Amino acid sequence: MIELRKITGDNIDEIIALKVEENQEDYIETTNLRSFADAHMLNADGIPANPIAVYVDGVAVGFLMYIYDTLDHESFENEVFYGKKSYFIWHIMIDKSYQGKGYGKLAFEKMLMDIETMPYGEAEYVSLFYRTSNVKAKTLYASFGFVDTGIIQDNSMLAIKNLDEKITKSIVERKDISERNVSFQRLDP
Repeated sequence: MIELRKITGDNIDEIIALKVEENQEDYIETTNLRSFADAHMLNADGIPANPIAVYVDGVAVGFLMYIYDTLDHESFENEVFYGKKSYFIWHIMIDKSYQGKGYGKLAFEKMLMDIETMPYGEAEYVSLFYRTSNVKAKTLYASFGFVDTGIIQDNSMLAIKNLDEKITKSIVERKDISERNVSFQRLDP
């Protein structure tokens, strides 16, 4: 069963030890440790950041992180979402030993359901960057309604989803949630 947990002193070492395959390292902008440190600094600066451990049947298998911020980068100036609040998916990874089992998709889905509750404030969008060469990531994100914006920074595409289209509704329409072996635990900020 997939479970999203807060990262604490009890599980930080497990999360830091998770690794992707060597040929996937270019897809990941940073390490789990660096993302966790970034979360601490962002929170200290008043930008809510939520680092999350992914567990399957009590075993740490991945790491996710999202932040709540304004889409105000200069490359967004001519876009309809410029200056709007967004939940930004900062990091997502599943350890190489647990890939190919659907855990990444289920964990991503649970994270989106948490984001939909808007724990840090109202937002119109959820956004992320993915490496343009990462076809699996593009396919995963598109399956949840993310649309490529055409904005590319450092070989990474900005994809965005309008939160007016309920994530939960689209998930339920794809497959009845009760048929899955998924638990949802509210991640309080």
